[in-house]
Amino acid sequence: MEDLCDDTPFFDRFKDPLQYWKGRVETEAWLRAGFIQKGGKPKDEYPLYSVLGSATWIEKYSLSTGIAVDMLQIPLSIFNENDISFTFPDSMVSFWIGRDKPKAFYHPSYHGQVFTLTEIRSIITYELIDVDVIESMHPEGTIPYIEAQIWNHEITRNYYSERISPEM
Repeated sequence: MEDLCDDTPFFDRFKDPLQYWKGRVETEAWLRAGFIQKGGKPKDEYPLYSVLGSATWIEKYSLSTGIAVDMLQIPLSIFNENDISFTFPDSMVSFWIGRDKPKAFYHPSYHGQVFTLTEIRSIITYELIDVDVIESMHPEGTIPYIEAQIWNHEITRNYYSERISPEM
């Protein structure tokens, strides 16, 4: 992780690898418990992290820095309630905002919440996909998007395998 460090918002989080790792473990325990509490049945111990829709900030940042970002668009229709959860925004940021409740950013309807597939479908509005609105709901340096946590890795492996050619 230390090799990834620089002063950009994306990599600044790795400056203290032990602190980052502890935060990641704590966040994943919260995600898993919240998902199970809402009826989710994770098949894997940890999720694969992804973005619902697109994350323009990540795409622009990767282009400006030369960091390659491979994108695989997977339709939500291949998942069921037991396979996927969501947070708004990034799970670590949502967990932190939900725990500490900073007045400038805390929205109890969104932060510190683990959403199911049904719930995320019901709250998606133009407001939540408007980058300007989303950016106003987070501390500077955090990335505005809705994170999806895939708890059944087999679904993504199968989807990916079906789309790549045998020569690869």
